[in-house]
Amino acid sequence: MKHTIKKWALHALMAGNIFFIIAALLAMLAAYVNPAKWWPVAIAAIGFPISIVILVCFALLWLFINRKKAIYSAITILLCIPGILKVFAMHPFANFQETKNENHLRVLSWNTGLMNYSTLDTNLAIKYNQQIFDKIKSANADVVCLQEFFSATKPGNHYNLMDSLSRTLGYPYYYFSRDVPKIDGSFFNGVIIYSRYPIVDSNKTKFPFSGLYAGSVIKTGIAYKNDTIDIVSTRLQLMRFSANEYKELYEMKHFTSQAYANSKSLVGKIRRGYYFLSQQADIVKNVLSESKRPVLFNGDLNDIPLSYTYGTIKGSMNDAWANAGWGIGKTYQAISPTLRVDQIFYDNHFSIQQIKRIIAQDETDHNGLLADFILKK
Repeated sequence: MKHTIKKWALHALMAGNIFFIIAALLAMLAAYVNPAKWWPVAIAAIGFPISIVILVCFALLWLFINRKKAIYSAITILLCIPGILKVFAMHPFANFQETKNENHLRVLSWNTGLMNYSTLDTNLAIKYNQQIFDKIKSANADVVCLQEFFSATKPGNHYNLMDSLSRTLGYPYYYFSRDVPKIDGSFFNGVIIYSRYPIVDSNKTKFPFSGLYAGSVIKTGIAYKNDTIDIVSTRLQLMRFSANEYKELYEMKHFTSQAYANSKSLVGKIRRGYYFLSQQADIVKNVLSESKRPVLFNGDLNDIPLSYTYGTIKGSMNDAWANAGWGIGKTYQAISPTLRVDQIFYDNHFSIQQIKRIIAQDETDHNGLLADFILKK
């Protein structure tokens, strides 16, 4: 009897091992296949960090049970090294010097969650927005790119955060996409780029999908050190989960009895979201390819490093967090501890010096990214 139980336990253990081997290898394909058609691959990629950690545990466990079987997990981990280097930044001794070097270009990218537009308590909204202003001020960035920015646009309006931030924090130059009109048409949300250096030109490319997300990608030419550099910023729309759907995701994560039933409708929504997201990624890629200047890209991709979105937009550019950060670098605070969906990319005209996260505390659901660059001669 004991022998039979042991035999079935080993079979179950091996089946679990094979499941995570397949999941990890599927995730490695995510950057190369369109998620609109191959959505299971995209979902496998979301769980890639967990798969790798579990495969390490399997490899160690098999060393005590059957050493020959440990080789399956070990080989899979070796095959996944390119993906691991995208997801896990390997610079454990990286630290951030707060005092900015005058030869560095400091860039802040942050999804500010509509500047607490939907917060019902006015005093709480004011408090949270002040926290955002304070953190932007402490960052002391030369260029500030904010996604999901919300502001009145009429001069003198008490909620004209666009002008207020410019005036109080010392950013005389800015370009606001004004994507979605709100209330009486004098309030907008969108993407905004602030600069301490003159903006010499700017343009906006809208995402032409009615009923999805009236967003855009914006580009500004900034005069910097006897040169002109392009700063590109956007926020991509994946999908909107309702409060009930977030609850369903929670139940799925914790394997509750309702999880399987909920998963069917959520998977359908994820599939539709990836269909539109892949098209938006192609549009951003085209905008970047048209730039003839040194270019820095930043924004909220609503997708992870092991994805078609990330691979399409990044192209031959460099990932600031992967090249100078440490760990996963989670930027989205809900659902999962593995979601680095906000990125800063730079081309070979720049070199990355340092990077860190701006940790949000209730004022928005995203952490920001702050990075220093040198523009090469």
